[in-house]
Amino acid sequence: MFEFVVEFIKEYGVWGLLISVALEASSLPFPGGLVTLTFGYFLNPSISELFSYGLLASGVYTIFSFIPYGIGFKLEHKLKEKTNTRKIEKAQNWFKKYGSWSIALTRPIGLGNYISYLAGGSRVKAWKFGLLTFVGIFPWTVTMLWLGNSGNLKAVTSFLGDIQVYLLIGLAVVLIGYFFYRYKKTQQAN
Repeated sequence: MFEFVVEFIKEYGVWGLLISVALEASSLPFPGGLVTLTFGYFLNPSISELFSYGLLASGVYTIFSFIPYGIGFKLEHKLKEKTNTRKIEKAQNWFKKYGSWSIALTRPIGLGNYISYLAGGSRVKAWKFGLLTFVGIFPWTVTMLWLGNSGNLKAVTSFLGDIQVYLLIGLAVVLIGYFFYRYKKTQQAN
């Protein structure tokens, strides 16, 4: 995979970066983060170029993330027809109240590509979705470009893989704790 990414960056340059983030944002299985990291390594951007590429790539990512958002938006009615609408509305209200920031917070860990479907199905306003997507992806893109520019690419990719695993485990622990707390609270109320 790594060799493919290297050849992709060498052949397409900045366009390769933009294509990769567009593919990743549209929820296709493509290693956009690895391409961004490799892009920073091979093209060795200056600080101003790093931020310029970060802005450009984050803008493209935000635009293309509207594909899964739109799919979620369109499929929301179909989902309500096939399942309990009350439960769906409850989940949508929870997402609108508490989950909007998850649009920004999940972008770096890979879940952000799929949260777009939920945001669309929950009818999050398009401007809010776009803003939170950009806010979440811009620091990550600049960080990946900077880390790639710093040098040891294989060590960085290994480190990022480890961090992602720990973040997902932490998220699972928090969710299990939350559901356990809710379960205990309802048991005490009865």
